[in-house]
Amino acid sequence: MFYFYIKKFTGAFSTSSLEKTLLITPFFIVLAIHICQVFYKIFINESYVIPSHFKRGIYVYIEFFSFIFNIVIIILTYKKIKLHESERSIIYKELKPETKWLKELIVIGLAICICWLIALLIIVLYDLNKSYVFYPMWIGISALVYWMGYIGLSKSQLLEERIALRKQREKNIEEKITLKKSNPNSEIFNKLNDAIESKKLYLNPELNTETLARELDLKASTISQLINQNTDYNFNEYINSFRIKDVKTMLEHPDYANYTIVTIGLEAGFNSKASFYRVFKRFEGMTPSEYLKK
Repeated sequence: MFYFYIKKFTGAFSTSSLEKTLLITPFFIVLAIHICQVFYKIFINESYVIPSHFKRGIYVYIEFFSFIFNIVIIILTYKKIKLHESERSIIYKELKPETKWLKELIVIGLAICICWLIALLIIVLYDLNKSYVFYPMWIGISALVYWMGYIGLSKSQLLEERIALRKQREKNIEEKITLKKSNPNSEIFNKLNDAIESKKLYLNPELNTETLARELDLKASTISQLINQNTDYNFNEYINSFRIKDVKTMLEHPDYANYTIVTIGLEAGFNSKASFYRVFKRFEGMTPSEYLKK
């Protein structure tokens, strides 16, 4: 289910019928084994004792296969997330949800699997018939499910809000950065400036001189030199100036009044609430909330 959840959340990959079948097959195998045992006890041999799930026997060894199966799924899930991240477009025409928290879920999942393995080893080595050895795993799973539901809901809502905001913003006319002074390179800089604005390259939170150079077919050193010669900013400040102007436009426009400040900041290209607030205060001398109230 966790694997399906991540694929659904990222929206980057489809799940084939064969893949779905392979993923749910282990459940039906275990279910079939249990049904056969119950049927055998009721209709064939009433004295038959169905093996306990908490001592040596078929179910414990099935648990080992389940453990291996889950580790494989976790590895495949992590690879899917990395693939999703690598496919991010520099222009960000298509919004991509955050993946950091998904990787945190994977780490927690691995920790739960370790608790699971320890419990299985204790049962096999000491032949215990006690359910309490699984308590840490069950508690961990319960916490993971609640946390995944809570965070997943909030992240999904934020993503939906940003998609709606992106559609609304297509009507916007954006301001241009004023040049510091005229020089022989100003024409090239104007093309650089126009490309960043028209293609909305600043919306990419991971934008740097290297990725921008590849997009515009320029050298990274040339881009830095152009920015230093034509503005009072370094590269990061220059890109953030686009984002801040974008944020101010949205904060001042009534069409965006229903969106949260954090959503607006993330939509403008900032990668977190903290960096958004920090940069905004550096540029404007006040927080976004204070700016909105003035």
